[in-house]
Amino acid sequence: MKKTILLLALSTVITVTNAQITLDYYLPKDISYNPSVPLPKQFFGHEVGEWHLSHDKLYFYMLELARISERAVWEEYGKSHEGRPLGQLIISSPENIRNLEQLRLQHGKLCDPSGSDKLDIKKMPVFIKLGYGIHGNESSAQNASVLTAYYLIAGEGSKIDELLKNAVILIDPALNPDGMQRHSTWVNFTKSLNNNPDGNSWEFSESWPGGRTNHYWFDLNRDYIMLQHPESVGRVAAFYRWRPNINTDHHEMGANATFFFQPGVQSRNNPLTPSDIHELTAEIGTYHEKYLDTIESLYYTEEGYDDFYVGKGSSYPDIHGSVGILFEQAGVKGHLRETPGRLLSFPFAIRNQLTVSLSSMEAGLRMKDKLLESLRKFYKEASYLADKYPVKAYIFTEPSDNGRTSEFIKILLQHQIKVYSLARDITKNGVQYKSENSYVVPLKQNEYRFIRSLFDPVKEFADSAFYDVSTWVLPMSFNIQYAGISIIKEMDGLAGTEVLQAPITEGKVLGSEDPYAYLFEWNEYLAPRALFSLQNAGLITKVGTNKFAIDDGHIKKSFVYGTILVPVSGQPLTKDEIHKLIGSVAKYCRITVYGVSTGLTYEGIDLGSSGFNVLEKPSVLMIAGDGASSTDVGEIWHMFDTRFKIPVTLATAGRLGSVDLDRYNVLIITGSPDVNSAVIENIRTWNRKGGTLIGYKSGNNWLSRNKLAEIEYVPAVTPDRKESRYIDRSAESQVQQIPGSIFETKLDLSHPLCYGYTRDILPVFKSGTTAVKRNADIYNNPIIYSSNPLLSGYCTKENIERIKGAAFASVHGSRIISIYDNTNFRAIWYGTNKIFLNAVFFGQLLGRSGGEYGE
Repeated sequence: MKKTILLLALSTVITVTNAQITLDYYLPKDISYNPSVPLPKQFFGHEVGEWHLSHDKLYFYMLELARISERAVWEEYGKSHEGRPLGQLIISSPENIRNLEQLRLQHGKLCDPSGSDKLDIKKMPVFIKLGYGIHGNESSAQNASVLTAYYLIAGEGSKIDELLKNAVILIDPALNPDGMQRHSTWVNFTKSLNNNPDGNSWEFSESWPGGRTNHYWFDLNRDYIMLQHPESVGRVAAFYRWRPNINTDHHEMGANATFFFQPGVQSRNNPLTPSDIHELTAEIGTYHEKYLDTIESLYYTEEGYDDFYVGKGSSYPDIHGSVGILFEQAGVKGHLRETPGRLLSFPFAIRNQLTVSLSSMEAGLRMKDKLLESLRKFYKEASYLADKYPVKAYIFTEPSDNGRTSEFIKILLQHQIKVYSLARDITKNGVQYKSENSYVVPLKQNEYRFIRSLFDPVKEFADSAFYDVSTWVLPMSFNIQYAGISIIKEMDGLAGTEVLQAPITEGKVLGSEDPYAYLFEWNEYLAPRALFSLQNAGLITKVGTNKFAIDDGHIKKSFVYGTILVPVSGQPLTKDEIHKLIGSVAKYCRITVYGVSTGLTYEGIDLGSSGFNVLEKPSVLMIAGDGASSTDVGEIWHMFDTRFKIPVTLATAGRLGSVDLDRYNVLIITGSPDVNSAVIENIRTWNRKGGTLIGYKSGNNWLSRNKLAEIEYVPAVTPDRKESRYIDRSAESQVQQIPGSIFETKLDLSHPLCYGYTRDILPVFKSGTTAVKRNADIYNNPIIYSSNPLLSGYCTKENIERIKGAAFASVHGSRIISIYDNTNFRAIWYGTNKIFLNAVFFGQLLGRSGGEYGE
């Protein structure tokens, strides 16, 4: 009987929630609306929330509002990977819109301490950025942006007039248009005419990789520091262009939750963020409280989420003098969904997102002067704080790799950080920083706090739980040598000319005009692109497995492990064609190629030695789809596709049984793909015939489970607790986690996995507590964690002990390679990318008969 009553009640609710929702459900009724402004239903052909908007519909509606209204202009700031426009609808009073550029420039002067005191903030508008849906499948956010825009454009009366007179509102309707398009396509094509809330419905089970991420399956909400994607590059440039005082960041969370708004967990705020930012966040929160109470929507604060990592949409503004606000709505991921105790509808989720958009704008209006003053104060304090801090500047250099140096500087400049060439040579901590290839970043500049967050290692924390990573030391991710300057006298005359754009090294060919062979070193970041380009043109290429030095009268130079050799004779191209191709590739990849007139060296192996091994062009197959890690696959795909122009075939595990593995010489495994025993045997046979098998991160569990490699894991830490409280179980389990920290490893520079590295110490990124014992064969442990491994980030003493001496990468027999931790994390770990590339290019050397590697 109870079940019958429940079903009847449920049926009634379904009938109601299947009824068409009109604008009256969403919009405030204390203002009137201009009937000449097109209603969303008129434009889309359906009510908001009835179907999920695709990005094209959303975009064109924003353009239409800008076209018809004197209150709005559309500003495009970039395009996504798939070419979709990124931009913001800027809304204010008609007078403000006419004077928009003047207002923008005036507002920007608040960030200039030399003249900000002259500004009368009482006469200035507040700038409010509303950012929707950086995760493409959190679609109540993007769909709410339509209602916010309509409210501001169509709304009439003194309330709207006051807001638009005193505020400039920037609506970014879809921060991740590619993910949004993917998700909206999924939920619309699986939608029934009568919404079915059954959680088992296909509608709520997006196919791999889902719509959360961008084209390359990256979480764009982690890319504000890294700036590795066009969406982030454009967005951060727009942030600096407008310097909004409030930045909202609209998200969704699990369907069983309610609604979250900041403040987050107070013990996990980043200590570099000033306290008044947290105070303003709390005060703004009182407006969300009032508005959500009005519509009787449940919510919570100060739980779960934090702003320690300053590279998210809600925390990046905080460390730049603005106030970032995170919103998390229980996600429907469809149209109507059963959750414990209620039915969660898509319109309900949209209304919550609209409601906090309205409360954010009212907070901005009522707190206008406080917010403007806070931004002015933030930048005025920077110089004072820099004077108090013992480190006065950071110097950095990486003479062996101009490519990494250039990319590092490019990111600093995109974040408005001033960089200068080094005016004179200086030695710090045993490292010589030469003026011709070294740089200095003074702390005494506007972005003082942000610079510290990028350069300062940190090992002490107020809390042991983290929502994201615990450290992000940028020079470590690039494997760039750097040091702090703390002695004031050392600063005298240290900074040379300001660097206004990232230096680009010109590729060139040096040496003999009639070469016997060409040589280039593997240390430059784009050397793999050069090698693949030559292989793709059909040239025979070789790699040197030992050191040598040459003096042919044109070139006198020493070369190390991993030098690439291109003989002139025996090639399918003529000498002139080879020379033209080599010159073109050198320029394209910004490397130096040496043409030598003899194969005889005065030290080490000669060019005809068996120590030079012929290389096959990589033909790469990577398992994607269910079972594989979309994050890991996406990072690898992005690296090969965008940086090295190397094609990677992505195939699902289900296809492996019919794929001809002999077409490929490299197979990459991430995650735990589901394949049958026959496929495993095919892989085993393929490997014996010469294929290179790479297990990456959790893919190594798969290798071990299928007996393709013997891997022994270090046992996890078992807490020795005699008693505890049930309420503390989650916090106590987090204590032993490694949320994302930086560790030191030692390299065997003679091993093919380490070719191109010039120092035998390398910072690496690690998240998760997995640790692996070294291979019993001492020659198969090319990269191990050092005896004092923690460089920056959170890690317990117990886990440090487990990690000491553990393997970062191992080789199992012939051409089976395990890389246990992340070499490609968020596309920012340029310093460890080469390990993965070496596995792809040089894994074929491992176990090969003839030749050698090492000394």
